[in-house]
Amino acid sequence: MADNERPRPQFGEYATPDQQRDAIKVPLTEHESIPVESQVSPTSHISVQGTPHRAPSAGDRFATVVLLGIGLITVLMTIPALTDLPTAISSAFTQLDVGAFTSDQLARSLGWGALIAESVLWLVAFWLSTRALRRGKKAWWIPLVFGVIANIVVFAIIAVAMTSDPAFTEYVNRMSTAG
Repeated sequence: MADNERPRPQFGEYATPDQQRDAIKVPLTEHESIPVESQVSPTSHISVQGTPHRAPSAGDRFATVVLLGIGLITVLMTIPALTDLPTAISSAFTQLDVGAFTSDQLARSLGWGALIAESVLWLVAFWLSTRALRRGKKAWWIPLVFGVIANIVVFAIIAVAMTSDPAFTEYVNRMSTAG
């Protein structure tokens, strides 16, 4: 072999991407046919190409919109109960024969806190879902997860408001001694 002769490539090192694709008989995918901007690293010979955005499926978009709609309806439907939580808890205590609910100020504060938390969680779910849909990623799970989290948070806040009342503590003691 002469000194100026280039060594024969063994693994396609000198082949262009088109020559490599032809050699291994791989068809061009639809994403590769889309022209993208190439960014060349100044310290490397490797070029990185951006991934193209693809449209989300109709089913994913539909499911995401439906779940966001259910979440919005839930937020709107809970406004009356959460803004007047002492009345809602009082009626529940009356129906369950627990006693008179007296922690009105705490329940009012916790009710507003629950409404704010639920609203913020819905807004975050809406924002993240919109971003995911625009990027062509699956988004149906975002409002579902945030809906579950919002329900757990609201339930926990209402439970704290109910169990902090002395009538509830007396009711639990009465039930434990009766059994």
